[in-house]
Amino acid sequence: MPLTLIGDFVNPREFITQAVKATTAQAVEALLSQLPITPEEQYVYAEESPEEGWQANKFHWIPVGRDRGNAGRIKQANHPVNPIAERTVNGMEALIEMARYREISKDPTATPPSSPRDAVERYFGIPALDMLPKLDDRLSQTKETRTNARDLARKLRVRLVFDKSSKEFTVAIEDDGIGQTPDSIHRTLLSLGSTTKADKWYLIGVFGQGGSSAYAVSNYSWVVSRRCPDLLQGEADGVGWTVIRHIFPKNRRDDYFAYLAASSDGHVPTISSDDADAANIGHGTRFVHIGYDFGRGGSAITRQLYTAINHVLYNPVLPFELYVGSTLATIYGNGYRLSSLGRTSVTERPALDKLFPAQPVI
Repeated sequence: MPLTLIGDFVNPREFITQAVKATTAQAVEALLSQLPITPEEQYVYAEESPEEGWQANKFHWIPVGRDRGNAGRIKQANHPVNPIAERTVNGMEALIEMARYREISKDPTATPPSSPRDAVERYFGIPALDMLPKLDDRLSQTKETRTNARDLARKLRVRLVFDKSSKEFTVAIEDDGIGQTPDSIHRTLLSLGSTTKADKWYLIGVFGQGGSSAYAVSNYSWVVSRRCPDLLQGEADGVGWTVIRHIFPKNRRDDYFAYLAASSDGHVPTISSDDADAANIGHGTRFVHIGYDFGRGGSAITRQLYTAINHVLYNPVLPFELYVGSTLATIYGNGYRLSSLGRTSVTERPALDKLFPAQPVI
């Protein structure tokens, strides 16, 4: 039997409650100190024989994507805001996928949406976000549409936290979407360069790559995920949890990024559904990146993140909430913000229209 449940070593309810509050390297290290973990120099992962050298009743560090050469691909992000945007897009996909799976459960023959925007309009009744300011304020459905958009934003949250004692930034991306079962996390959320989205035109990403770049600018990352209960499809309920860190092997040049695994086939540590319920862990996924390096942005990121993420996600398919400390803003993208220019409660000036007529080709 693979070692997955952590109840033999810690009180699982207390552990997961502490885990989802961990926003400093010190807090993560305190969690890890409670578990029997084989030091990385005592276990060298080999894809052909991962069980070789595995120590019974201990957790081990396994390369993300089960690839010892993953560092080059994970370090590819050219700006620290980009991985945050990628993770946020993943959260949008999780909300769309949850709606699609529920549709299939009611009607297995239902034709899938043709694009992410088609999916959002079908499942949530929301047009492209830059069209929201252009809707006729005199219509009752306009208020309903805008209310739906605001309600949806609450299901996807980006949080920027600064710890004064450690002087660390932490970035958390949380969604209330479909989530993953503990048995699938190593094949989905912790995969690299593989995808389950290639035939799903209603989703956005396809290469299984971008969000993982956040590991390269973090001291530690952790992830916790739980599948939506009505979409378990026969799989066991529960919460999967793990930590991701950068490993520099002694006397070797091939650094890599690894996650804490509970079995040689890559399964992550698991919390039972009863313990998850007691700790109020709902469905969805949380990625938390600790000690996040914003480079030259430094402390100014607390003022700049709102502007930066509106720029990178110019016209996202779904809105989301951004928390900078205790300050909350709803993000619709710069497309929405530009469309709102010129509209006030006093004047009837048209919103700035970014749609251009067809231009002749010379």
